Amino acid sequence: MKLGCICGCFNRSFDAGTLDQTGFLRHCATTLRVQGVELQDIHFPQTRPAYLKALRRTAADLGLAIVGVGVHNDFGRAATTWRQSEIAKVKQWIEVAEELGAPQVRVFAGHPEGSAVERWPAMIAALREVAAFAGRAGLRLGLENHNHGAFTRTADDQLRVLEEVNHPALGHLLDTGNYVDGWPSVERTAHLAVHVHAKFWQVAPDGAEPTIGYPRLIAMLRRRGYEGWISFEYEAAEAEATGIPRALAYLRRLLDAE
Repeated sequence: MKLGCICGCFNRSFDAGTLDQTGFLRHCATTLRVQGVELQDIHFPQTRPAYLKALRRTAADLGLAIVGVGVHNDFGRAATTWRQSEIAKVKQWIEVAEELGAPQVRVFAGHPEGSAVERWPAMIAALREVAAFAGRAGLRLGLENHNHGAFTRTADDQLRVLEEVNHPALGHLLDTGNYVDGWPSVERTAHLAVHVHAKFWQVAPDGAEPTIGYPRLIAMLRRRGYEGWISFEYEAAEAEATGIPRALAYLRRLLDAE
């Protein structure tokens, strides 16, 4: 398993203007010492080819793999025109990922406007369309489970979406902190994961996340022969400067253990 870092770990620094994408790459390579990075649409100042080429070159020079690009899309929109704009947005970011040499684009099913039952078929159709687009580009879409009223709040929801879309370019991106029931749904879907987001809502003195059993999860992934990425994701209240290094060191110890 390979250890990466999501740029969203530093949302506060990005928001304050003290960090940009290039600075994030350098910090990941020189201070955090991870192997890969995940970028998110919200942190791109532009997507012109020259900028993407420079960003890709910087990552390569630093020895970092650009693991993927995260899109904040929503296929639960009721209006057809707005849903079509969300489809177009995902396709545009698939093209950005191509330019960056990233193999994966993170997507969401979305949050249903009104009845989830009524919005469900259109959401499935939207995911099927963007999965086909990604497949033709030679990329994979990672469908992240999501809570807070989303379509994919539990293992049952996530499994149903994947089954109904039924496209080889759409895989399960397991976010350890996003299921409403926590560990039961993590356990039921971990075997399908093509990518993992290791979320930290809190950081104990030893770096552990008290609400998520990472030793158990890592052992489970090892048993199934998982060799993909574990992307560190930090959403704790503790300052980035202290919480991130401690949590990341804990996760690294688990991955390095025999």
